Amino acid sequence: MKNSAQVLSHIVNQPQYKKLGQHQCIAAVKALLPPHLQSMVTFAYVKHKVLYFVLNHPGAKQEFDIIITSIKAPLKLYPPAKCKEMEFEDIRAYVSHKPQTKDELSKKETVPYYEERSEAAFENPVKEPRLHEVIEKIRKSIKQHR
Repeated sequence: MKNSAQVLSHIVNQPQYKKLGQHQCIAAVKALLPPHLQSMVTFAYVKHKVLYFVLNHPGAKQEFDIIITSIKAPLKLYPPAKCKEMEFEDIRAYVSHKPQTKDELSKKETVPYYEERSEAAFENPVKEPRLHEVIEKIRKSIKQHR
């Protein structure tokens, strides 16, 4: 009986799923890059035996150009196991100046959302009318969101 890894490797090696093999190879080459450059890679593709990395920042492009020479030589001598059938002669990068969509921006949400834990059961000892009113508005807002 075959395990899941054997089934997947068999599927990827079939001609109609050639793109899956390319994707795995590109992921293996991308893993050779430093982590901060990996996060700046928007996507990658192969065209005319050239592997293109599309980056999202001009500084990343400069650093990529410096690092890529040290990656190309070992990559030609010892290609990853997933890249045996896929040959590319060169690796290049360019910067995409396409603005990010709202979907891409929402994926990078960094501010966590917390549910309101207060039940708005607190005293309002303030005697000044304006501050008293502000605290009551806060209490009302908490009750609405609860």
